[in-house]
Amino acid sequence: MSEINKIMVGDLVKWFETYDDIGIIKDTGSGTVLEAQKITNPYEPMGVLRYKVFCHKLCDTKWFYKPYIETFITKGDKNVKNR
Repeated sequence: MSEINKIMVGDLVKWFETYDDIGIIKDTGSGTVLEAQKITNPYEPMGVLRYKVFCHKLCDTKWFYKPYIETFITKGDKNVKNR
């Protein structure tokens, strides 16, 4: 995982919420990562990271997995390389 895409506690992120039965985005917004947790199960023996995010728009916390969460890149962020 590159340092650019690494999500850490306290980061400002964009989140995407989809409908349960289809992959269409129903809501999106910004939030702050409160917690990161590694989840393992028989189907993902290497584990998957999930992130607890305080969603500013909803004033609530929700859990997100990648690709439904990404770092919020601002125009003045000097740590991000040009794409």
